[in-house]
Amino acid sequence: MLTRHDLKPEGMAPPLRAARGASGSAAFALLCIVLAAINLRPALTSAATMATEIEQGLGLGSVGIGVLTTMPVLCFGIFGPFAPLLSARLGLERAMALLLMGLAAGLGLRAVPQSPALFAGTLLAGAAIGMAGVLLPVVIRRRFPGHLGSMTGLYTMVLSIGGASAAGLTPVLERAWQSWTLALAGWSVPALVAGLLWSALASSSAAASGTGSLPRFSLLLRDRLAWSVTAFMGLQAGLAFIVLGWLPTLLRDRGLDVLNAGAVTSVSILAQTATALLVPSLAARRASPRLMIVLVLAATCFGFLGLIYAPLASRLLWALLLGLGQGGLFGLALLFVTIRAPTAEVTAMLSGMSQSIGYLGASLCPFAVGLLRGGHDPFAGPAIIVVTVSAACAWCGLQAAVPAHVLPHLRAG
Repeated sequence: MLTRHDLKPEGMAPPLRAARGASGSAAFALLCIVLAAINLRPALTSAATMATEIEQGLGLGSVGIGVLTTMPVLCFGIFGPFAPLLSARLGLERAMALLLMGLAAGLGLRAVPQSPALFAGTLLAGAAIGMAGVLLPVVIRRRFPGHLGSMTGLYTMVLSIGGASAAGLTPVLERAWQSWTLALAGWSVPALVAGLLWSALASSSAAASGTGSLPRFSLLLRDRLAWSVTAFMGLQAGLAFIVLGWLPTLLRDRGLDVLNAGAVTSVSILAQTATALLVPSLAARRASPRLMIVLVLAATCFGFLGLIYAPLASRLLWALLLGLGQGGLFGLALLFVTIRAPTAEVTAMLSGMSQSIGYLGASLCPFAVGLLRGGHDPFAGPAIIVVTVSAACAWCGLQAAVPAHVLPHLRAG
């Protein structure tokens, strides 16, 4: 008599095991991407909510605080181009593990209550975030090529959650520990955990090797669509870093205390999660990216203006509007990097170009706000900058939304 074991085809076992192994590898890779994304914004938002305490504790003037808020963005631009080279040498997973360990070390330096340690830690953290931000879209393109819209949306949503968590919780930690330095350094712990998990992913048999042969960077510099994607990335980043670096301070200029200013910023960043998840997925399928660009930019601009000029009683409504706009804006910028590149290698180069050149230009925005914040009306300068940058971002975004590829002759297959 045949048993149940007799009916089981032996030839099916290896394929089933392989399928389970592939599914487990994809799930673990997804977990690693989520943990990496959640660590890419606390370095910025945590320092922004503690700007007044840093200024008073270390005796920094407005110029010093302006430099501190601008440093991470400059690092994104300066170190971003090295990310594809690091990936080609070490592999995507090993490079990500190394960068997250560097991020943890940079954040840990903030525990030292001295200006050199704070600036050195910010420099190290900014360099690590800049390169990791370039590589994560490449990881998504390589590991989830059939789900670029939804994965980009998930990535940007988790990124927003990380930034919002740091904006809202850092003042709470500062009150609990009676130390703004420990409150800032505490964010090194989740970065260290993420680095350890990426190390495990790198050591697994399913880990991807380095990227393939990279196209010459000079080819991208001659591609008009690549420049449109880069300009759109940089201009939306400029708007984002104005909010991340200065919104809590501007709200405190209006009379809110540190907890309320941090809470409003946190609400705005949390609101990004909805559009960060939905907009890239919709734009990759059937919705018009051009219409979405106009809508999210209008929400961003009016939301910011409402927060600095409308009655404070309505601040949460304006914070929600600002967050919904910025979430979709960043999601579209990352989506254009992945869908406008024909191969993973071009994705790596386009991601490096857009986030390096784009962020270098974006660094001027928070620095300009720092310079123009003084005077009789401390809000006029930031308002003019946001309106001007929004208009330029709309024009470049409409160009980047054209359905085409950069370097189309390199298209695979």
